[in-house]
Amino acid sequence: MILYPTETIYALGVNVFDANKLNQLYQLKGRDTGKVSSWLVRNIDDIEHYAVLNKTAAKIAERFLPGPLTLVLPLRKPYLHIDGIKRETIGFRVTSDPVGNQLIQDFMAKYNAPLTCTSANKSGYPTEATVQAICAQFSAEASLIKEIIDDGPRSGLPSTVVRVSDDKIEILREGAIQKEMFYS
Repeated sequence: MILYPTETIYALGVNVFDANKLNQLYQLKGRDTGKVSSWLVRNIDDIEHYAVLNKTAAKIAERFLPGPLTLVLPLRKPYLHIDGIKRETIGFRVTSDPVGNQLIQDFMAKYNAPLTCTSANKSGYPTEATVQAICAQFSAEASLIKEIIDDGPRSGLPSTVVRVSDDKIEILREGAIQKEMFYS
């Protein structure tokens, strides 16, 4: 498991196709396995490989990615059962953070798989700004994190989460990108 920076907050990453690593991630976060984690990918082409990117979603992606956006899209058939649980949609991130971007470039070149991009906090707890505070929140379970990339404090808002279904845009969580920006 990797603790890494994004342009907004720190995230936890494991190979999205490794069920054992996903279980460790859910154990660390104290998170229900039915609650999916977003995928960090390199670019919009990667998103199109894993998901259906319609015209509306493509326009949003071109405007806001890389950046603090999680774009929730329908998965393509080969990826619906990646961890033994059927998933219809997944949120995708493309980070503009240079450190996080280099990490995903290297990771996907080596493993040909996305990383999870879930906030580095216990479920129901606040998202901390520093690696030290994050590790303290996880206490002894922080030992599950095998790689830590500390790039200084992150104090940004979390990403804005947008679901695109057909041509309908639904803001699931307003974060670093304001709601009005999607309609201007």
